[in-house]
Amino acid sequence: MNPTLRNFCFALLTLAMALPAAAASLSTPKMIAVYFTADWCPSCKILSPILDEARAQGKLDRKDILFVKMDFSNANTTHQSGLLANALGMAPFVKKQGGGTGYVAVLAADKTTELLRFGRKATSGDIVAAFDELLESATIAAPAAPK
Repeated sequence: MNPTLRNFCFALLTLAMALPAAAASLSTPKMIAVYFTADWCPSCKILSPILDEARAQGKLDRKDILFVKMDFSNANTTHQSGLLANALGMAPFVKKQGGGTGYVAVLAADKTTELLRFGRKATSGDIVAAFDELLESATIAAPAAPK
């Protein structure tokens, strides 16, 4: 057998064996952190690095928090953000925000209950502590069971 073909077959077999394990490890978010942003927003320029630092410092991307960005920078990013909001089932909440930017709204898994909101005045430590407290809390609304 050709060595290149053999390596390709081995890689395919390895991938096929790993897929069921990867699918089994898919998590369901306990909350959704929706960042309302735009490249022209002065508050966003302050909040973005703080949020990035908090996500790294608190290893928040490894926790059951879905981070979503609603980008209202221009017509294209606004359109894509609308599509994403609809796909995630949170369009009513996003519409209620009226296009405001410069903050993060944290929603329970039900996508309607706002648990927390923070903006440019939050520190990365404040953000990490708030997420940790929410994750430990029993008040996070669970998503409806699939039918």
